[in-house]
Amino acid sequence: MTHHFRPFAAVAISLAAVLASTTLAALPAQADDHLDDIRRTPPRAAAPAVAPATDQFIVGIKGGPGIASEAAATSEAAGKAAGKLGIAARNIKGTAAGGQVVKTSRALPAAEAAAFLASLRSSPGVAYAEPDIIMYPSSVAPNDPWYPAQWNLWEETAGIRAPQAWEINRGEGAVVAVVDTGITSHSELNSRVLPGYDMVSDVETARDGNGRDANPQDEGDWCVGENPFSSWHGTHVAGTIAAVGNNNNGIIGVAPEAKLLPVRAIGACGGYASDVADSIIWAAGGQVAGTPVNPNPARVINVSVGGEEPMCSVTQQNAINFAHKAGAAVVVAAGNSGEDAAGTSPANCQNVITVAAADRDGGRASYSNYGNAVDVTAPGGDTSNQGDIPNPYAEGILSTSNFGSAGPEQEAYALLEGTSMAAPHIAGVAALLMSQKGSTYTPDMVEERLKATARPLPVACAEGCGAGVVDAATALTSAAYTPPSVSAFHDVSTGQQFYREMAWLAQRGISTGWVEDGRRLYRPLQSINRDAMAAFLYRMAGSPEYTAPAKSPFADVVTGQQFYKEMAWLAESGISKGWVEDGRRLYRPLQSISRDAMAAFLYRMAGSPDYTAPAGSPFADVVTGQQFYKEMAWLADKGISTGWVEEGRRLYRPLQAISRDAMAAFLFRLNIVME
Repeated sequence: MTHHFRPFAAVAISLAAVLASTTLAALPAQADDHLDDIRRTPPRAAAPAVAPATDQFIVGIKGGPGIASEAAATSEAAGKAAGKLGIAARNIKGTAAGGQVVKTSRALPAAEAAAFLASLRSSPGVAYAEPDIIMYPSSVAPNDPWYPAQWNLWEETAGIRAPQAWEINRGEGAVVAVVDTGITSHSELNSRVLPGYDMVSDVETARDGNGRDANPQDEGDWCVGENPFSSWHGTHVAGTIAAVGNNNNGIIGVAPEAKLLPVRAIGACGGYASDVADSIIWAAGGQVAGTPVNPNPARVINVSVGGEEPMCSVTQQNAINFAHKAGAAVVVAAGNSGEDAAGTSPANCQNVITVAAADRDGGRASYSNYGNAVDVTAPGGDTSNQGDIPNPYAEGILSTSNFGSAGPEQEAYALLEGTSMAAPHIAGVAALLMSQKGSTYTPDMVEERLKATARPLPVACAEGCGAGVVDAATALTSAAYTPPSVSAFHDVSTGQQFYREMAWLAQRGISTGWVEDGRRLYRPLQSINRDAMAAFLYRMAGSPEYTAPAKSPFADVVTGQQFYKEMAWLAESGISKGWVEDGRRLYRPLQSISRDAMAAFLYRMAGSPDYTAPAGSPFADVVTGQQFYKEMAWLADKGISTGWVEEGRRLYRPLQAISRDAMAAFLFRLNIVME
């Protein structure tokens, strides 16, 4: 029996339903209208702005920078203001713009920060006092004019929380194959597209005058008697995955720096399952008779097509198994029948990530398939409740498209709905993970990570929507850890910077802190010594079975010393090499560890992964020939260190001693990379 596959866009009563509604609204390539005007529902009320907690403040002293008493005057004023709140404060640096930066012993929420500032400003010698606010890269709020309409990326209700993930990774180096209707030329996609292939074997279905060839252009999937208009389905899916971001044009994709590999498997009136299977194998780097081997094997393969089939066919499963073994995560749409996904292929195959669709309110979209076959859910949109208001498609998924009704014409944007639209969100997040974690990250790891970090649907899905709505931010930036509402340390508040990371250290037993007067302390602003660093890393490794040698590997560490076992383990593991002076190997256990040496420790702790440092340093204050340059660049590449941005320059401060709160953050992020 021959099975035809169809794109899973738009609500369908059956998989043979017309696709006319998939071209719901082809928007002009450029538009001057405010995007709020295309929303189907009134804008949701904005939550009142709440100033984030901060632990740094900038103080200016009367008389200006350079006066002899500036630092002393600041210390006196800050000490008095902090004392009123029962906390401590200290000067940490001066600024080139004038003033002193004061750091408090814990982050102050809005009310306390206001009181602290008011007290500072009332001091006779203080000219001004202001919070040293946290600033983020501009990429968090892309300049793409249609981005505000991409609720699916940023809304907290049912969006995937992509902006927070972009702070860590944007998909650079990841290749995502789009097995679909092909692709059309589009300014948002062309720079991301790798040489793909047209796998449509039937000449009539292909509409390009031949069978398989090296041109994956979408020639249109319109079908006489069914859908009179072409959907440009593959172009829409590709845009959701990797449309260029921050280019002052159109939209942004989930993984805007990933590469796209278009593989055309669907032509006029659908496509054959055999062509889809060959497309999956070719995309993963396998040999397909009559075609050249793909020189750019995909790490992620998006298959937003399918058909009604009660069991996964041998042909499909073999193709998927090949891709899975080759290291490619295969992401598939659950289907749009509003039925159990067990009756739809390839959603019912093994070794796939099956994706259901949610509407903007966070419930399962009415058209979406469901059930035990579903792994996760992502925004699929809903254009059914049009009502009588203008612009009825505001709750669809906005992405790249084409103005052509039959064949390709001018580029455009369109709002579509379907599990076809949900799946590429997952493919995009998978690309972010593959880029962040590196070549050793497997498809099973991707699936496990997506499930572990998904959040429950706001509207309960009794029918079965998998682990919940995918959360890109949590997948990339946390270890699926929720800190307790009560701090484990007396000197660490729940609103403090890096509270979650310090709580995680306590929960994992990596840090035990100190007990003084019955209170457990962490001393977050204190520099961490090299002996304590050894203990942290040993415990992070799971406190492995280890017998320290009777003779110390370091001349300045005795066998009875605190943390001797841990320092000896560091030496034997190759994580610390120490120094050789006058023929003696030294560890310098009571010396504070600097940020450059810490980078080397963490890189070795991760197994010294294969990594080529970039020719241009990611930090303005780190040169490429510097000691531990490779390790510091690796930290930046993996998002373990974000550094500081000052006057448009990204700094690492390599020779600065690292504080215990920052070390908690570094170890927390390292754990994510090593998972």
